[in-house]
Amino acid sequence: MTYREVENLVAQLNGLFDLVRVVDVSLTKEIVFHGGDSPKEKEYECYASWRKKHRCNNCVSAKALLSKGREEKFEFVDNDVYFVISKYIEVEKAPYLLEMVTKTTDETLWDAAGKNQFQELISGYTRKVYTDSLTGVYNRRYYDEQLCALSRHPAVAVLDVDNFKLINDTYGHTAGDIVLQQVAGELLANMRTTDIIVRYGGDEFLVVMRGIAPDSFFHKMEFIRKKINRIRIPSVSDITVSVSIGAGYFEDMQIKDAVVAADKLLYEAKVTKNSMVTSIPAM
Repeated sequence: MTYREVENLVAQLNGLFDLVRVVDVSLTKEIVFHGGDSPKEKEYECYASWRKKHRCNNCVSAKALLSKGREEKFEFVDNDVYFVISKYIEVEKAPYLLEMVTKTTDETLWDAAGKNQFQELISGYTRKVYTDSLTGVYNRRYYDEQLCALSRHPAVAVLDVDNFKLINDTYGHTAGDIVLQQVAGELLANMRTTDIIVRYGGDEFLVVMRGIAPDSFFHKMEFIRKKINRIRIPSVSDITVSVSIGAGYFEDMQIKDAVVAADKLLYEAKVTKNSMVTSIPAM
């Protein structure tokens, strides 16, 4: 599609839906087309239309971008219920998402209790699908279906529990589970609500932060590393817990590429027996 064609399409669809917009989900920005000219980003993030302060946990546009297809969901704002359709489109060979939103106004479909139950059902399903049941952080599915669509997440760290197999072999898997829960607990307790923590693998955790300076990011990760080193497990007092960290500041890089780069830094930390290896790409 051309810029002019997508602008005309949005104008036509505005007569059928309550809200129609084009978004660049990798940047979480709404895109505006002006008379066939090059598109411009709006000043606010796309999730602001839902009166949220951070991106949606279940972003259908992220899923549609990854599948290059169409995705749907219900979105709840206060007492209102919206049905959202997101469709992958290419405008002048650039990938965008066309979002079409309709407010459900037929009250015969809901009574007050029914609407609340439906909202809790959908919200509970999202939590179940995207939360690691052991640690309470996001799971690998969340990474695959949501994070992989994003870019401009410059601050990325991969953490690996040291000697985790030895802990399992020596003290049993129950002790290993407690270690993972304690590590995740320290991450959750010391991160901002906008930061993203994922159980990336068996004993690996992924941290993604936005809007933070490199020095502050590396200081935060070093602080967390020291907090994890102080973990003690009363039931198995002689377990020593520590992590190795690969952390990098990857400006304008796709999240998948940033994770690969951070994982290489983690490997370097393991090989050189350094607790944390960091990197800032040359400008």
